[in-house]
Amino acid sequence: MTGAAGFIGANYVHHLLEWESSDVEVIAVDSLGFSGNYANLDPVADRIVFEKADIADFESMEEIYRRFLPDFVVNFAAESHNDRAILEPSAFMRSNALGAQVMAECSRLVPVRSHVHVSTIEVYGELPSGDEWFTERSPLNAKTPYSAAKAAGDQIVRAYMQTYPELNIRMTHCANNYGPYQLPEKLIPLAVTNILRGQKVPVYGDGLQSRDWLHVADHCAAVHRVLHAELGPIPPQAATEPGLLPIFDVSARCEVTNLDIARRVVAALGLDPSEWIEHIPDRPNHDRRYLIEPGKIESRLGWQPVHDFDAGITETVGWYVEHRAWWERILEEKGELGFDWSTAGRGPTGAG
Repeated sequence: MTGAAGFIGANYVHHLLEWESSDVEVIAVDSLGFSGNYANLDPVADRIVFEKADIADFESMEEIYRRFLPDFVVNFAAESHNDRAILEPSAFMRSNALGAQVMAECSRLVPVRSHVHVSTIEVYGELPSGDEWFTERSPLNAKTPYSAAKAAGDQIVRAYMQTYPELNIRMTHCANNYGPYQLPEKLIPLAVTNILRGQKVPVYGDGLQSRDWLHVADHCAAVHRVLHAELGPIPPQAATEPGLLPIFDVSARCEVTNLDIARRVVAALGLDPSEWIEHIPDRPNHDRRYLIEPGKIESRLGWQPVHDFDAGITETVGWYVEHRAWWERILEEKGELGFDWSTAGRGPTGAG
């Protein structure tokens, strides 16, 4: 697994060790860049092999492949924050586009049983007014530096799918994830950590940006299902019909606005949302609404989300309350993680 010390990657490592037999060897790869946090793997550190490496460094990754000869590969590694991508787009292109190509090439040169490239709903761009959702057939129409870099990686992986049919590579797009171990630059952990330090929850603009929310454990289960699915060869018709490619959109069909998320977090902490939420300048080019339809993974692979959203939010807030030392150490090392777009940079007010 790459990106294994990040939010979703670390959760997947934890779950994988529960799902697989005791003799499975887990090679956890992470560059420990801005989003990587080795402490996320502390609970399972004695059960994995950790390799510090950059997925965009071909020589390093090929050496890891040849040394361990993996059966399965899951590429979670990505720079994933829209705010930082606006200020540092080159770093996002390196990891999300070049990194995707390096990983696919390594899996081609050192054959694996299957390889999952984990992508995001945001490659589809902003949902047109009147449309219900995106599907695997939707065109890629990314509009931010982060999502454009991920879309570039997607296009590379799609090309590998069809150019190298012997390479068993699959792809997922996920909705917004929430759950434990998420870096407190994202809305839910930022809101909790701000409140616990006596600060208000910052919400961009009017806060009515609408998102599709998915518990990270449900996402991990979907990725694992895709990794092990018997899919068969890609049909020739996939050249003009992307819905036939081994791509699966993962969603719980749970649409919630950013403002409502902020209110739920405040309420879960027993406080009055009217006193603990502040609206701050919106970020540039902010997607207004996006959702994906998970019918394909439900019908073809039998995956279903199992986490209730209200209970999941309450449990997630509780996790950050109980793991204060975990996020305080992050803030001590990285500083404030929110953005203040009134000064076009990182500021103490944060962002949602």
